[in-house]
Amino acid sequence: MVFLRSKIVKNESYSYLVKSKWDSKRKTSEQQTIKYLGKTSDVTLEDIPDEYRNDSYILSFLSSNKQSDSKKREKYLVKTRQNMRKFLLAGDLKNVMSIYNDFAKQSSVTSFYDNILRPAMYQIGELWDAKKLDVGDEHIASNTAMHLIENIGTKPKARSKGKTILICTPDGEYHAIPCFMMETYFSLNGYDVINLAPSAPSNSIMNHISEKKPDLILISVTLKDHIKSCDRLIKSLKKIKVPIVIGGQALQDGNPFHDVTVMETPSLSELSKTIKGMI
Repeated sequence: MVFLRSKIVKNESYSYLVKSKWDSKRKTSEQQTIKYLGKTSDVTLEDIPDEYRNDSYILSFLSSNKQSDSKKREKYLVKTRQNMRKFLLAGDLKNVMSIYNDFAKQSSVTSFYDNILRPAMYQIGELWDAKKLDVGDEHIASNTAMHLIENIGTKPKARSKGKTILICTPDGEYHAIPCFMMETYFSLNGYDVINLAPSAPSNSIMNHISEKKPDLILISVTLKDHIKSCDRLIKSLKKIKVPIVIGGQALQDGNPFHDVTVMETPSLSELSKTIKGMI
C-alpha cells in the first residue's frame, strides 16, 4: 500500500511518497519513504514512479490537488518559461541552471523539458521565424540550451533496461536540441542511447543500425523542408524491420508518412509510454 505523507514547514506543505509494509516478525506496519515529492501543491503524476501511477489513492489525491492548485501552478510555469527564454537569449548559463535546479527540487526532468525548456525554445523559434531575432540570437539560445542539457545528462542513471534506442534526424536537418533532450531523458531512465543527430547521411545511419542493432529508431524532423529527406530515410529503414517513431514540429500540419508511428510533438511522458508498448 502506498500513500502520501505531508509535513508542514514554515506554513508550506511538503509531500513524500510512502509505502506501508507489514513486518511479520515485529507484527507491526513499517513506513518506507520511496520518494520526496516537494511542495504538495506542485505534485503531478510525472513525479510519481511508474509502478505507483495507477494506484487509486494516488490518482484520487492528484485529481483533488490539480483542481485546487492548477491556476497557481500555471502562473508559476508561465513566469518560469519567460525567465528561461530571457536567460537563454542572454547566453546566461548560470541563471538557466539556477532555474532548472529550483524546478528539479519539486518536479522531474520530464516535467522540466515538457513544461519549461521545450516551450521556451519554441517561443524563441517563433520569434526567429517572425524576424524578431537574428540568427546570432537563436544560436546563443540554442548553444546555452545544449550546455544545460549536457549538465542534466550527468545525473545518476537508472538501472539498464537492456534496450537500445537510436536517435537521428534526416540528412540536412540540423535542429538537434530535441534529440539531445530525448537522449538525456531515455539515458536517465535506463535505456542505452545512440544519438546520431544532427544530419547523418542515410548510409551512415544504416551502418550504425547494422552494427549496434537498436530495438527502436526515433527520428526528429523540425523543418518542413526536410520532409522529403525524411521520407527517403524511412524507405531505407523499412528494409531492416526495426520499429520507427517519427516526431517533430514539421509534422504539425499533417502526416505524410505511412506504416510508421508518427507522434507529431508528443510530451516525453507520452513518447515513453508509446515506446514501452513497442519494445
